Amino acid sequence: MEVVDKSKLPYVYTADELISMFLAAYEREEARGSVAEPAFVKQKRLEIKRIVSSGRAVASVLRRTALAMPFLDRLHPFYRDLMDVVFGAQSYKHAVAKVGNAHLAVRAIAKEAIAAVRTAPDKGAIHAARRMYRGRVVDLLNDLRPELDKLREVVAFLRRLPAVDPNLFTIVVAGAPNVGKSSFVRCVSSARPEVADYPFTTKQIHVGHIRIRGDVVQVVDTPGLLDRPLSERNAIERQAVLALRHLAGAIVFLVDPTPHSGFPLEMQLNLYREISASFQAPLVAVVNKVDIASPAELERARDLFSPIGEVSTLDCRGTGEVVNYVLAKFYVPAALERLRAARRS
Repeated sequence: MEVVDKSKLPYVYTADELISMFLAAYEREEARGSVAEPAFVKQKRLEIKRIVSSGRAVASVLRRTALAMPFLDRLHPFYRDLMDVVFGAQSYKHAVAKVGNAHLAVRAIAKEAIAAVRTAPDKGAIHAARRMYRGRVVDLLNDLRPELDKLREVVAFLRRLPAVDPNLFTIVVAGAPNVGKSSFVRCVSSARPEVADYPFTTKQIHVGHIRIRGDVVQVVDTPGLLDRPLSERNAIERQAVLALRHLAGAIVFLVDPTPHSGFPLEMQLNLYREISASFQAPLVAVVNKVDIASPAELERARDLFSPIGEVSTLDCRGTGEVVNYVLAKFYVPAALERLRAARRS
């Protein structure tokens, strides 16, 4: 399964840029040939050169663009499902196919125009073939405008997306909005996600890394999950679900025992149970905000969640111990199994 290689993502031209490129390539060609050659013959040769040059230029760009776009069927399920959530798999495939097939249409138009020029009986017929050729190619590029705009959106989205390697052991940090997920990732890894004191600050997943004896573990901060069925979640929430489903080697569920997040413990418990029932990755609870929680709030959270640790992401207190526990319990066995499999092969 492939991952998205940002360095190989193409620059997708707009329809207007392609039209300008096409017309410029057409005008660049100049008349050449013997001085003694009849002007009518020279005009035909120039027109054919212009058609060949301009058609080849725009057809080549269209073909390269389509071939450089990620092929959904080859992508790792994380990327494939993420593209489907944000853009629609069928809509994306249609856009890529239409842009790719357009290079064949340009070549067909050019072939017809060349034939019309070669058989033109006079200058008027040459001019008519020129108008037909230029007009049809411009119309075709204008018709591609929605598909080109969609591919530009896809490339921009993928360039902003954190570089996720689904092959690495991944700790996914989940929980309700505003419980401290971004701060937790910032405490334990190389990531520096945005942190703010209002819900839904995390609009995309953020990825950090922990280096362990030459190996790398990913830590993924997901958008806040709400206590609603999957079918009712919005696109941002479904991104978090995708991360859990396809990436998680272990899930750390952060709990806010205080009223500050705006989500009561009952709602957080329902979400915890939903994740536990829906995903195969091991799930552990961690109570956050111990710096401001009352003894009664902490005690109730302990009773409901049986947490493996209690932390304060404000000053990173206890976060290292939580990560060490998760690594020892879930990462080390997985790493040893990979090592044994490598030796057997």
